[in-house]
Amino acid sequence: MSIFINAFKIIFLLGFLIFIHEGGHFLAARLSKVRVEEFSIGFGPKIFKKKGKETEYSLSLIPFGGYVKMTGETERSEDPRSFNNAKLLKRIFIVVAGALVNIIFGTVVYFILSMSSGYNISTTVAKIIPEAKENIPLIEVGDKILKINNNTIRLKSDIAESLENYKAGEDLTIIIERNGEEKSISGKPTKYDENYYILGIEVALVEGTLKDKLYYSFWETIDFISSIGETLKLLFTGNVSIEQMTGPVGISEIVVKSNGIYDFVYLLCLVSLSLGVTNLLPIPALDGGRLLLLIIEGIRGKALKEEVELGIQSIGFTILILFSLYVTYNDILRIF
Repeated sequence: MSIFINAFKIIFLLGFLIFIHEGGHFLAARLSKVRVEEFSIGFGPKIFKKKGKETEYSLSLIPFGGYVKMTGETERSEDPRSFNNAKLLKRIFIVVAGALVNIIFGTVVYFILSMSSGYNISTTVAKIIPEAKENIPLIEVGDKILKINNNTIRLKSDIAESLENYKAGEDLTIIIERNGEEKSISGKPTKYDENYYILGIEVALVEGTLKDKLYYSFWETIDFISSIGETLKLLFTGNVSIEQMTGPVGISEIVVKSNGIYDFVYLLCLVSLSLGVTNLLPIPALDGGRLLLLIIEGIRGKALKEEVELGIQSIGFTILILFSLYVTYNDILRIF
């Protein structure tokens, strides 16, 4: 039974996120009056297909992708409702719609998840370890940490980040809120190990008003989105290797190991946001690559030659397939 449950979780997560991504392209095309010839989820043998008024809807066996085929998308057409004859802004809207749907879905659902979890963590001091009391004697239980050395503190994670570049022996300037008033105190963090310092406090769960929950959920969502952007930044600066990247096989393994609805929905948000952000990278064969070509067209005042566009997309698609195979190979090595 667990095999079927795990298979369902994997197929649902990947299939659903692909569905809303391609659905974004589809709806944007329909709103822009562009003719959609086919809306397909998955690859390989078709297990279902239905012909609509002008669009064929299909579901294929392998749920690791999908596509929306529009008239004039790859080969230019004289059809007035073709993609290539649509106004530039409409084409841009169609191209980015899939990624935007993934980003909006991941953001909204993560915010709701954060609001409903009951585990929002504040920046209010709940406990002080003895060493910290010696280093920062003026700090008290109930103080809300607002700033550390001019770094604004909104989340528990901000406290650790504010100490990342701490130099031994320096005093910290800490702005706290106590009884509704802001106060400035100073002291030194507590050394945890050779290169790691902590403030030496435990912070409380949010038990306040709806306003407090909204506040912390909002900033937790912003931090969640930023962490994905930071990961991409580390990848492009060489601080994260390609071997550490995860593809559909690796994602499937993580989904199988998830416990409970909270973990599953969290993964749904994480993969949705990652899919959306990654698709907007200016790489040929991704939505971001197509967006870049449209921006170039807008600057030039005319489209690139059809064969040039097709050549760029073909090269990008080949590189993307090879890259996907390499990531999948690494996923398999990690599992086995």
